[in-house]
Amino acid sequence: MDKKKNQAPVSDISFALRQIDGEIESYEEITRLRAPGKKRGCYRVHLIDGRIVKGRCFDSHEQRESFSALCSALVDLPFSRVLSAHGSAIIEEWIAGSSVSPHELSCGMTGKLAAVLGHLNGRRIPSNAITGAIAGVDWHAARLRNLLAELNDRQRIDSAFAAKLIELADYHRPKDFAYGLIHTDFHPQNMIRRQQDDVWIIDNEGLKIGVLDFDIARCWRRWPMTEEQRTQFQHAYSDFRSLSPFMENQTFWAINTLALTATINARYRRPIESFLTSLSRIVDNDDGALWPTASV
Repeated sequence: MDKKKNQAPVSDISFALRQIDGEIESYEEITRLRAPGKKRGCYRVHLIDGRIVKGRCFDSHEQRESFSALCSALVDLPFSRVLSAHGSAIIEEWIAGSSVSPHELSCGMTGKLAAVLGHLNGRRIPSNAITGAIAGVDWHAARLRNLLAELNDRQRIDSAFAAKLIELADYHRPKDFAYGLIHTDFHPQNMIRRQQDDVWIIDNEGLKIGVLDFDIARCWRRWPMTEEQRTQFQHAYSDFRSLSPFMENQTFWAINTLALTATINARYRRPIESFLTSLSRIVDNDDGALWPTASV
């Protein structure tokens, strides 16, 4: 619902707008998933001078600062730009265009987008980045156990099934990992087509330092591809980094991302049957269940 002039969703957004000489005319919340009690939110903001921008609030000032420190890595790539920041809020440019559906992406465009992700994953971590401890393979393995325990507590899976998934994931667990800049949400739902061959990525709040193969897994989990598209993706991305380690351990990453997606959707009371079915198929050694496939 649109809000009226001077009724800013969060005061930090209003302060950030002052840095670009902006004053709110109206706004509309476009947050996809809002957790109870969380400050995180996203808004389409109409300014009095006719401009449209996106206002985004992080859960804390520290999270916003960490994101801002990494934003220089997005320069010269088709990601929406940050225009200003204050406190826990940032103001981004509003990318106008049409939404992108996976089946609309040609193999050529799939390759171009894979190269964008490859560029990002291969970029040097900015010197002012707040690094801290890297969430490596051990961290992902521990989180998997927690996610499966939560699904068990919610009575969506039983303990025997969870144990089978943990055993299978441990068998395919990577011995080492490469880390760098990861997007964590690189898929068509977060893309806008400006023109026929001009696709931009519009939701970058998950930008962080982490395991590069996890970024591929998150991408492939949310992006159904045909066999030809996936082959083109692998070919284009491999110009920046070999995907051999990922392919060798993809069962580990598929189980992780499926469990993560299922748990998040369960928390928001969304259907998760399709994810549980895929996990069951993976336990039954059905390689076709690792990643979603687009219809031709």
